[in-house]
Amino acid sequence: MMKPGFEKMPLGGQTLPPGFPAPFLFADGLNSVETLLTNIQGLLKVAVDNARVQEKQVQQERKELKMELYREREMRESLERQLTSELHSRATIQKRLKKEKKAKRKLQEALEFESKRREQVEQALKTATSPENLCMSLNEAVIPEVEPEHNGSQQENSAVQENRPYTKPPIMY
Repeated sequence: MMKPGFEKMPLGGQTLPPGFPAPFLFADGLNSVETLLTNIQGLLKVAVDNARVQEKQVQQERKELKMELYREREMRESLERQLTSELHSRATIQKRLKKEKKAKRKLQEALEFESKRREQVEQALKTATSPENLCMSLNEAVIPEVEPEHNGSQQENSAVQENRPYTKPPIMY
């Protein structure tokens, strides 16, 4: 009798012990193994091609992400520089504003002082122009007596010189 392992059976229906090289022993099995191996090689080629395409896509995405990161970094640095510049100008403007407020406050105080002074002078003029005070202010305004003769002669000489027209001194040859 023949052993069942040597019969030609379809590959799917064979029951072989593990590790037994049965497909290589049969002629029909050899053809289907070649087809199977060819199919596996085709699948492997497709997988390799897919892996290459996927790797290229990953590399392209990395490049794009690096470029985007670079652009965003440049934008951030530009905005930081702009912010620093704006903060500096803001500080300068605040200092200037503080100085202007101080100057305004001083001017306001000076204006208030001058206003009070003006009111006092106006009040003094009003009281001085009243008939009773007018006589008193005239009496107070009388010229004090001249001191010794020496001072008097100087005053007289200056008064005389003030009234005299200007004359050119004679030239001596």
